[in-house]
This record gives sequence, C-alpha cells and structure tokens, in this order.
Amino acid sequence: MGKSVIILILTWFLFFCQADLALAGPQIIINKATNQLHYVQNGDIVRTFPVATGQHPSYTPEGNFSVVVKLVNPYYSKLGIPGGSPRNPLGVRWLGLSIGGGGVYGVHGTNNPSSIGTYASAGCIRMHNHDVIWLYAHTPTGTPVQIITAGAAAKPVPEPEPEPITIVYGEHRAAINNPVNNGDGHPLLPLRSVFELLGYSVTWDAETSRVYLRRGNEIITVDYLTHQVTTGSTVVEGLEIKIVGSTAYGPISLWEKNLTSTDVLWDQETRTLTFTRSSEVRLLTY
Repeated sequence: MGKSVIILILTWFLFFCQADLALAGPQIIINKATNQLHYVQNGDIVRTFPVATGQHPSYTPEGNFSVVVKLVNPYYSKLGIPGGSPRNPLGVRWLGLSIGGGGVYGVHGTNNPSSIGTYASAGCIRMHNHDVIWLYAHTPTGTPVQIITAGAAAKPVPEPEPEPITIVYGEHRAAINNPVNNGDGHPLLPLRSVFELLGYSVTWDAETSRVYLRRGNEIITVDYLTHQVTTGSTVVEGLEIKIVGSTAYGPISLWEKNLTSTDVLWDQETRTLTFTRSSEVRLLTY
C-alpha cells in the first residue's frame, strides 16, 4: 500500500473520530451573518434563537471557544448596576466564553430587546431574556461554542441619527445629544434629563424598580417593569419606555399625558414641543 494512500486513510479515520466526539454532547454555533444561535445536541440542531452581535464585524471574535462561567443575574461592573435591575444591560443570565477568561465575552440577556437581530453590541452575543434562560439551563460548563460568519450577510441598514435636541426652560437651556429613534418619526427623550430641567427631583427605588418624580405637591411614579406611569389617581399604561445602556427614554406622549400642571403642545410641522406652565412658555426644539 502506498504511503499517500496510508496517509489518506489515517486522515479520514481521524476526521470521523473527531466528528464522533463532537457529536457526543451539546454544542453552540453562532452565525454572525444571520445573527442566529444554534443549539446542537448529538449533531442535530435542537433550537435556533435570534441574537445581536457586534456593531462592527471585528467586535465579536470568531473561532472555537467554550463556556467557562455561568452567572444568574450578573452584576454589570462597568456602571455598578446590580444583577436583577431593569437597567442592567446584561439581562438575567451570563454564559462567559473562554476567550478573555469568561468575563470579557459572553452570551447574555438584555434590557434592550429591540436590538435582537441587529448588529448592536460591543462584542458580546445578546439574547432575549426568556431565550437565554432556556440556554443557560441546557448548557453545562465546558460546552463548545463556535462563532462563524457563514452565508451572505444582509447589509444592515443603519437608522438615521436623531438630531440633537435643545431644551429651553425659562432661563435654562440644555442640549440633548443622544435622543433615541422611536420608529415613528418622533424621538424618545431621556426621562431624567427632561424631568430635572422641568424642576422635578428624581429618585430611583431599586427594590421596586420605580422612579419617583416630585415637583411641589405633584408626584409622578414611573414603573420600569410594567411601564405604568401614575400621576395622583391616574394610571397611564403601555407607554413605550426604552432602556438603552443605563438610561431610560420615553416618548413625547409621556409628558403629554402625565404633566398635570403643565400644558404640552407638539407641532409636527415645526417639530417643536412647547411646555406651558402659568404665564411662562417652555420650548423643546430640535
């Protein structure tokens, strides 16, 4: 038997042995081209989940890794946000990958579910919280993780950058340089910045995940979990409060429906939001 034939046979033998070992347990395959995570068991794809990956192709590393750290309600050390907080961008579970020792890159939940399916992260792999809970329960430490780019990736269409907003309140003026697109042509505004400019004190209660806004005898309560906003005996539900990073944003309707001592007028044509209280006029323009 020729030497080249022997080498060929040994190569195929090793290939099939390695394939059998790979099929022995669970595996995770993350495809950056489709932003999908495949959970593989004994060679079969059992579940497929949508994910978010890095804003730039180089942010989410490619290669063969493994799960080395598992955490429930991970602490977000960068901003000191405790686990379980609705402000925590890591969501409810963390599966740390072997690159970086388990604390740098990971598969985790999110407090920004609208980012799933897009290229949005700084390198980690985001999942819906209910999906990452399932994955956490079915993924033991040591599970192989392969990150690839396979197939033609649809070029992401970037959202237009929202223009900066200038808030004028009496003698006070402030620039909002980071409004968030709401998808309907109207911006989402940072709750704390706007309410503080309008003279409210802002208090965060971590135990109840609520924000209390006070101005004189007026008290407004914002529940981050239910998105209910309570002013006196009036409860407004279904407002689109979005948490991006550690900042909460709200639509213009939040102020329209909940400022009992202030008139709010939105002019779509001139894109001006006017706050009127007593004999004063406040402008929110952008």
